[in-house]
Amino acid sequence: MNISNKKKQSVTLLTFEDGLIQLGGKELPGFLEELRVDGKVKFDEQAIDGASGKKKTPQGWEDADISATLYLATDQDGTCYDKLTALAGFFQQPDAKANPQMYTVTNRHLLARGVRQVIFSRLESAENMQTDEIRASLAFVEHRPPIIKTEQAQAKTPTSKELAQQAKEKAATASKAEPEEVLKVGLE
Repeated sequence: MNISNKKKQSVTLLTFEDGLIQLGGKELPGFLEELRVDGKVKFDEQAIDGASGKKKTPQGWEDADISATLYLATDQDGTCYDKLTALAGFFQQPDAKANPQMYTVTNRHLLARGVRQVIFSRLESAENMQTDEIRASLAFVEHRPPIIKTEQAQAKTPTSKELAQQAKEKAATASKAEPEEVLKVGLE
């Protein structure tokens, strides 16, 4: 297949640099105050008969939760409400299949934690009545696609030795069977 005939997949980047966040090359409004990464162990919990509590068996790791806090202030670039509207547009921006957008991260903090891809999963906002600003909390969840192992079953061709053994076993089984009823044919 010719490489020029393949569809190119576009990589949508999420960057955190110098107090700014960019999604797909477009700068989000506001100033980044904090970036947090939360990782947890995944447990299988089972109730134990006759005992209080549950048995916990570790089963790997949960996808990491990433949160970022942005301050949206009213300034010469617009009101905090205009900036929140723009931020909500980024949150609800679908991919080509109308699913939530997946982003490849370039942030050193996230890469140090092993996070490579994320999905913008939650947007919260809170207004402060003392100042003319909105505090927006963005949440991302790590996206780790499942690894699918493809195994092909191969038909084994029996060797001549194996065929001889199978024939021998079949003959032994037939000889142990009950003898057939013998019919006597009389001459008249």
